[in-house]
Amino acid sequence: MRHVLTFLLLLRVCTVAGQAPVFSEAAAKEAVYRVVQHSGLLPTFTVREDARLHSANAYIKGHERVIAYNPEFLARVLDSTRTDWSAVSVLAHEIAHHLLGHTLDPDAVRPGDELACDRYSGFILQRMGATLAESLAAMEVAGHPHGTRSHPPRHARLVAIRQGWEEAARVPAPGGRLELSPPSDLTYVVHFAGDPNTYYINAQQELVWFDHYAAPIAFGRMETRSDRQYPMDLTWQEQHYRVDGVGTIWSVGANGLDREVGRLRPFTSSERNGR
Repeated sequence: MRHVLTFLLLLRVCTVAGQAPVFSEAAAKEAVYRVVQHSGLLPTFTVREDARLHSANAYIKGHERVIAYNPEFLARVLDSTRTDWSAVSVLAHEIAHHLLGHTLDPDAVRPGDELACDRYSGFILQRMGATLAESLAAMEVAGHPHGTRSHPPRHARLVAIRQGWEEAARVPAPGGRLELSPPSDLTYVVHFAGDPNTYYINAQQELVWFDHYAAPIAFGRMETRSDRQYPMDLTWQEQHYRVDGVGTIWSVGANGLDREVGRLRPFTSSERNGR
C-alpha cells in the first residue's frame, strides 16, 4: 500500500457551527514548506490568509515573496475533492509563479505562464507521492471551464498538470527528460511583446503552447477573416487580437486605436528539422 505523507494529517478543514469551513494558516504553511523542500530550496515564502481573494495568489511585497490564499476557497476545494492533495496542488501552482519569475510582472497576461505553473504542480505532486487523480482533483473542481482573461480553460490546464505528473514519473528512467522535437503540424510561430513564452499555430488553426519538454497544449484559435487589413484573428477567452498581412499582431481598442502587441511568422522547415 502506498504510504501517505504524514504532513497531510495537518491539512484538515475546521468547521464552526453556523460558519463556512476554513483552512488553517498552519496547514498552508506546512504544505508550502513540504513543496519547497521537494524542490531542493529554502522555504523563504511568506504564507498568509486573505479572505479578499477569490482563490490564491502569489505576489511580491517589499522584499517578501508572498503566497496568499482564501481559506474558505481551499476548504471548499478540499470538501469537493475529498483529497488533501488538492490544497497542495493549489499552493504548488502559486509557488511556481515565484520560482519561474512571473511575480516580477504581476499585471502581465501570459497564458503560457499559467500552464507552466500547472505543469510544475503536477510534477512536484508526483514527486511528493500523489497519484495522477489526486494531482488533477483541484483543477477538475475549481478550474474555469472556458478560462478567464488571465487563465486558459480548464481542459488545457488539466493537460498541463498531467504532463508534469507524467514527466516526473519518467525522471528516474535513463533518458527520462529528453527534449522533444516540434510537432509536424505547426504552421506559424507566435510571439507576444513582454511574454517569454513561444506559441504556435497548428494545422487545425489552434493556438498552442509548446516548450520542447511536453506535448503542445491548445488554448485558443486562429481564424481567417475576409478583411484585407486584418486577414487573421487570434482569440482565447476574453483576449482578441488581429493580425495584419505582414504578421504584426494588433490589439484593437474600443476607441479605434490599434496597438502592436506581437508578431506571427511562418514556421520554417529548418525549425521543424531542429536546425
